[in-house]
Amino acid sequence: MNSIRARVRCVFSLALAFCWICGGGVVAIYTASNEHSLWDGKLQSFGTRLLLSLPAEEINEGPFGPNLELPPEMQRDPENFAIQVWSHDRRLMIRSPAAPAKPFQPSFRNGFASVEASGKTWRVYTISDRDGLVSVQVANLQNVIDREMYGETLTALAAMTAVLVLVALLLLHALDRSLRPLSVIERALLRRKDFDLTPLPVAALPVELRPLVTSFNHLLVQLDKAVANERRFLGDAAHELRTPLSVLQAHVDVALHARSDAERAEALQMLQQGVRRSARMAEQLLDVARLDAMSCSISTEALDLAVVVEHVVHEYTYHAQRLGCTLVSVKTPAWVEGNLDELGTLLRNLLDNAVRFARDGGRVEVACGVGPDGPWLSVADDGPGVPEAEHGAIFQRFYRLPGNQGRGSGIGLSLVAAIVRLHDARIETGSGLAGRGFAVRVAFRTRTDSPA
Repeated sequence: MNSIRARVRCVFSLALAFCWICGGGVVAIYTASNEHSLWDGKLQSFGTRLLLSLPAEEINEGPFGPNLELPPEMQRDPENFAIQVWSHDRRLMIRSPAAPAKPFQPSFRNGFASVEASGKTWRVYTISDRDGLVSVQVANLQNVIDREMYGETLTALAAMTAVLVLVALLLLHALDRSLRPLSVIERALLRRKDFDLTPLPVAALPVELRPLVTSFNHLLVQLDKAVANERRFLGDAAHELRTPLSVLQAHVDVALHARSDAERAEALQMLQQGVRRSARMAEQLLDVARLDAMSCSISTEALDLAVVVEHVVHEYTYHAQRLGCTLVSVKTPAWVEGNLDELGTLLRNLLDNAVRFARDGGRVEVACGVGPDGPWLSVADDGPGVPEAEHGAIFQRFYRLPGNQGRGSGIGLSLVAAIVRLHDARIETGSGLAGRGFAVRVAFRTRTDSPA
């Protein structure tokens, strides 16, 4: 399972198991070595002291009388410790009750040894005096040493296990506390209503989680803006399309109920114009939706504005002539980084706006070139113009100049502004041809590498 908590717990468990195994091995080895060293030290000390306690002038006169006996109440204790004192001619002079009659170490070589005697395993220490007159052998049962070693080992392992369990509980508690903010965020998101895109609180989060949640909040803000734009666009589009559709329905009714061919022809002509306006509005609304979806960036390439002007002017010449308007172009090669489709849409909307608002028999001029500040594209007319106070407002979506008698949808120039923003350009407005009308100039950034 791809879970941070499960991964950390697995790592903790493996680390604790490894520590327990290594610690247990170290404790067992250390305890065994320490117990052997401790008992060997005891045996050595006791044997040495016993040897030094024997009277040298009477040593050849032994053995020393009968053994003493302990009080009856003390005779019940098992005897695990044994002593043997041998003379230089290998006669047993003194031995404890548990000691066998034969020597523990027949070679009488000084030092430690583990031997079998009387069916038991003994740990023996042998020591002789300087002249070799007496040899003392002291021994202890190996199983007593092992039993004590096992007891101490188990005690050490139990203590180490308790410590590791405590550490594991503390680590798991710290893990749960550290991951609790994620659970809080999860519950907060599950309790939210649909389309609730408010940012998540980050004040109580750990420092390590704040960048992640902050980035997520940034995405929520962007998504909220996109949803708000979509809702606003749908509302505006529904409002803007309702009136043209009603007008089309009215023209259809007039044509169906016309009393003469002339009246029917006039109604059909009005219907045709309404269909064109509605188609143009639908096309612009789709362009708006497409630009809103792109919103951040577009694919660009090296383009010559003169080529774009030539194609769009050729496309609009017939439409301008039909409306009684003269369309001219002044082209100079001007290379920019742009998107061909979007720049075509930009120029079409500028031309459509200029042609529709131009006076009868008016003139519209499309020009492009390179100035001191870089490439530029302009559309100017000699129509009624736009009040200077409205120059900024006309580029807002669905904005119409007061008194324009319903011409235009208020979308075209907002599309122009959106495309200009995507190309990192700027819009300049002013008076049109011959000191009258209206002109829009789009200034682009200078290319650093102009193609041949």
